[in-house]
Amino acid sequence: MGKPSEGCGTCRARKVKCDQARPVCGRCRKAKRTCSGYRDPLSLWFRDESESVARRLQGSASLDASPPLAEPPVLTVARPKVASEACSGHRTLQSPIPFVNFALDHTFQATCFFLNTYTWFNAASVVQGSLGSGPAETLDEKAMMAGIASVGLANLASLRRSPSLRLSARCEYATALQLTNAALCDPALAIADTTLTAIVCLSLFEIVACERQESLESWIEHSQGVATILELRGSKQLQRESGFWMFQALRNEVLIGCLQKKTRLPSVLVELPDQMAVNFQRHPFPTDGDRLVKVVAKFSELQADIREGIISDSTEIVSIAMAIDSELELFASTVSAELSYATSAWHGDVVSREKDGDNFSHYQGSYHIYQSTWACNIWNNYRYMRILVNDVILTHASNAQKSQPGMEHDSFMNRCVRIRGLMRQLAVDICCSVPFKFGVAGRDGKSVFDSVTTMTGTGFTLLLPLFVAALVGGVSSPIHDWAMRCFNVIGRAMGIDTALILIQFLENHRG
Repeated sequence: MGKPSEGCGTCRARKVKCDQARPVCGRCRKAKRTCSGYRDPLSLWFRDESESVARRLQGSASLDASPPLAEPPVLTVARPKVASEACSGHRTLQSPIPFVNFALDHTFQATCFFLNTYTWFNAASVVQGSLGSGPAETLDEKAMMAGIASVGLANLASLRRSPSLRLSARCEYATALQLTNAALCDPALAIADTTLTAIVCLSLFEIVACERQESLESWIEHSQGVATILELRGSKQLQRESGFWMFQALRNEVLIGCLQKKTRLPSVLVELPDQMAVNFQRHPFPTDGDRLVKVVAKFSELQADIREGIISDSTEIVSIAMAIDSELELFASTVSAELSYATSAWHGDVVSREKDGDNFSHYQGSYHIYQSTWACNIWNNYRYMRILVNDVILTHASNAQKSQPGMEHDSFMNRCVRIRGLMRQLAVDICCSVPFKFGVAGRDGKSVFDSVTTMTGTGFTLLLPLFVAALVGGVSSPIHDWAMRCFNVIGRAMGIDTALILIQFLENHRG
């Protein structure tokens, strides 16, 4: 078997050479095609072949009428003949070696599942770079592998409704937590990619295996641990491509945690990319994510100031929030070419498809096509952030209007109507991004359930945008109904239990 292609999915399907540019290949960008992204190198080797092996075994069993073996199968390895054996005609001795049944090795399955689905923070390359082909030996490596196994097992436990797998996941999580704490005591291991990956897995576990509101609180605590490690790692983590992409993904997780707790985003996470701008000349990384984070960091500052009582005047709060909203509007109008996307109309009968509960190919007749999953994530981050900013404006607008007697009531109401209209449109855009994220945009004959488990990592990145969109719509609105259906897929078909907790919260929330 030859070396697997490392090109993007679109170029591999078209059987053309890919320049492997990130995040979107140059060939797709020039041809204005959707770049389907890249496979993780390690996932080409760590693939779950249990089902195909089982099918082959069943097929061979049906052709063989002999009774089943009483003993488990063994793998026999022929020992090369020595001279005396060859001359005397002795048969080659065979040494029985126990055959590992990977179909029953749930930890191996869980590891493969994780590496194939959670591709957004570059864990596969960290595993490949640190372990190679050998087993985990150091504390940080063992912590990482236990963390990966815990998330994979928790995901499989939810998918298969298996209490035994859930118990195994808890055991792996406890092991990963103990090993990670030990690794953090070593200054060198504390800033290693492996330790950071272990911490991320601990936070992911809380999202995947979420059983109650306290699990979300634990996730926020772990995200603060990620922030501390990112700060300790400093600018060196951005000097290599793998470190850069891990920083981008994990900084977003830290930002979500800060927004949830209404705390400030550490300034070093905002300033680091600017400090390393000179090094980026060797690697033309898009700067859209950094630009957006700078604006969002200002909003986290505003939230913290309000919570701490530093700012209490509604007029001042509205003024700051409106300035932040203007910066977000400017961001949307000046994104790079890699972030451009198209809005397409559904070609069939919209009404009949809307009645189909399994329809995820469009939202009310429209769907988005992005150049990459990364671009879609950036846009959804922008959308839910702008909704949150405008919600602050609406919350304090009434008190601000009372302190401005010169503002007419009709003018004030018109402003509120415009803001609500903007928030609804942003929520609709989030809904229109789901078909692309589920891999079924505009595809009538393809069900989201055909390959839903491979989209598990994608489901994770949809949780917050869809939740915010549902709150905008409120109960009984089309947006709310769509979000609830999406959460049902993410929770039950993708095995991310947090989605089910969000369904319970949103069922009676007026928005």
